[in-house]
Amino acid sequence: MLRRSLARLCEATIEVGGALDRYTGKCFCGTVKYEVEGDPDWVAVEHSTFYRKTHGAFNLPVAAYKPKHFSLHEGEQYLHRKSFESIYKHTCKKCGTHVYDDWLPHHKKVVFPSQLDAFGGHHRLAAPWSRFHPQFHLHYDSALLPVYDGLPKFATIPQEWRGGTGELLAEDYPANSHNTYKTAYSDTTWQNA
Repeated sequence: MLRRSLARLCEATIEVGGALDRYTGKCFCGTVKYEVEGDPDWVAVEHSTFYRKTHGAFNLPVAAYKPKHFSLHEGEQYLHRKSFESIYKHTCKKCGTHVYDDWLPHHKKVVFPSQLDAFGGHHRLAAPWSRFHPQFHLHYDSALLPVYDGLPKFATIPQEWRGGTGELLAEDYPANSHNTYKTAYSDTTWQNA
């Protein structure tokens, strides 16, 4: 059932009220601006070393769109494009913001929900939170902190995606796979990878 659900997530874009909703996003300085159309094909929590190092966070929500549902509105000349295996990272040359990625084997534009204008400023309460709620975790084998949210946790990526193993890991995988330390914030254990 999970496999069928993931296959549908990879193909579906939901229409709301007969028209696709649009969300704008931008880099920190506002030079690079883009728009995504409709609900994302899927939203995941990414734990890979790549995203951890390029964003400086333990994990990162990512939202994937078909290229036809992504448009760059301003600042193309200010984008720096860097290839990391099959991912092309796009950053703003002015402020350094990691703006979006091209996941080539999966034919997706990957944006970061926290950069969408709907999630900032005075309109936070009207933000479409439910449309960007994660559906699963990716690269959980690289996670440093366990996440107890009941969502599927793929060691790498789903098997249906080129290069994926489809292996699922337990929520406490990080706590059982490395040296364990107590955090200063709770009794939860986490790992120093």
